[in-house]
Amino acid sequence: MTSATRRTKRILLAGAAGIVLASTSSLAGPQDNTLVFGQSQSITDIGPAYNAFLQYPSGYEASFVIYDRLVTFDDQLRFNPQLAESWTIADDQKSVTFKLRAGATFHDGTPINAEAIKFNIERMMDPEINTTNRPLWDPIAGADAVDDLTVRISTHEPFALLFNTLAHGSGAILSPTAIMENGQESETQNPVGSGPYKVESFNPGLELVLAPHEGYWAGKPPLDKVIFRYVPEAATRVSALRSGDVDVIDGVPTHLIAQIESDDGLQVLTSPSLRPMGLAMQTTVPPLDNVDVRRALNHAIPVDAIAEKLFLGQAKASNSPLAFNTVGYHGNEPYSYDPDKAREMLAAAGLTDSDGNGIVEQDGTDLVFTLLVPEGVFANDVLIAETAAAALQDVGVGIEIRKIERSSFWDTLRLPVAEAGWQIGMFGFNPSNASGLYHLDSMYTSNPDNVGRPAVWNITRYSNPEVDALLAQATVTVDGDARAAILAEAQDMIWNDAPYIWLQVNNIISATRADLDGVEVWPVIFTVVRGGAY
Repeated sequence: MTSATRRTKRILLAGAAGIVLASTSSLAGPQDNTLVFGQSQSITDIGPAYNAFLQYPSGYEASFVIYDRLVTFDDQLRFNPQLAESWTIADDQKSVTFKLRAGATFHDGTPINAEAIKFNIERMMDPEINTTNRPLWDPIAGADAVDDLTVRISTHEPFALLFNTLAHGSGAILSPTAIMENGQESETQNPVGSGPYKVESFNPGLELVLAPHEGYWAGKPPLDKVIFRYVPEAATRVSALRSGDVDVIDGVPTHLIAQIESDDGLQVLTSPSLRPMGLAMQTTVPPLDNVDVRRALNHAIPVDAIAEKLFLGQAKASNSPLAFNTVGYHGNEPYSYDPDKAREMLAAAGLTDSDGNGIVEQDGTDLVFTLLVPEGVFANDVLIAETAAAALQDVGVGIEIRKIERSSFWDTLRLPVAEAGWQIGMFGFNPSNASGLYHLDSMYTSNPDNVGRPAVWNITRYSNPEVDALLAQATVTVDGDARAAILAEAQDMIWNDAPYIWLQVNNIISATRADLDGVEVWPVIFTVVRGGAY
């Protein structure tokens, strides 16, 4: 099918006023004004609380269309006003007063006012409701309605990441009236939001259909429908894009880029991500409780070859616990690929191959780790796991790969140690509020309990009191340069403690119709089809 016969349309940005549509097609039909996003992950939950948009990142991508926030990001992760027109920061840095837009309404027609914002902030502060993202919300002390269109948000101490929190997915603003009438958990399947599009129908795991919010403060949205459709297979997504069945796809594998670029009717969109990939090691499980063993395993993996050969120039080997473009990033000396050094370090730690079968022994038993890997959650996830397993086995560490369905993967990572069933697990944390401090705090602040479920995403059970103190200090350090210096020191410690085998940072790769503007690929791995972030 040629591009001339495909359904086409063009979205143009109109700054902070929202988005407008100008059709470039003479084709008639009910789908002319519909945008279809073929997603690599399904959407099962569209509420900002509880499990916070399960099946990441798809739920977040829908949330930026369903909800507004006080402030939001643009595609360069700069802050922009949304429901708040302006704000004033207190001299003591412990509160911010926001002036709201007049006339903004929820999808049910109720007003977006200071009391509604206060209601939403207090819900997210409640750990029983907002069970994840705690580093974002625990520093907040409360919210007060100063008048109908003025709200003040206070923090316990100066909080460097308040705006990051408000722009985060969990900062979505819902209708208090709908929550009180329909129940606290109604947001997960049938939310009443504040954004340009509202829920028309939702078939969890398959398709979400949105209709325009005609009372939207920036004017009636241009599209008649926005459809998020689950298309799990990458080749199928590309075929659907080429045929015109979908307008946008995410999760494009590197080997399919050339196929898309060869089609004049399509375009590839890329952005370096903020998600460093790695293999989490259970640091409380012997012999992974020995830092020299963990360092040895880092020397065993050919990370440069993984980045270059498996991703065809669309990835870069890590040299920090943070991705290169993350605010607060500080580079470290990479672990060299040196199998001989890895063997020597394992032997020095008492792990030797006494029977000559190629596997080192721990307490007289062959050392074999279970490597947990999802199928289709991360780019080349199974291939990376197989490559890493071969490299580890080459230095004498036995590996059994345990593949797990994507729907079970996230929860399995956070199971208590006794139930986890893995010692090494593939993981990549995405700081979805664009902050390196949030990233480090979520992954490396000590858990209150290193036996049960991790408090946030410290699935390695890593614990270093010096790192804890540095991250706590950074949280209350408002000056950006001073905070960066603190985070650099913390990154040095974490890198040397090696709770992960750090691998690579991938580019995010999406694709759209060539005549479709206004689709943004954010470094926090979201493909945003709102037509601009305002």
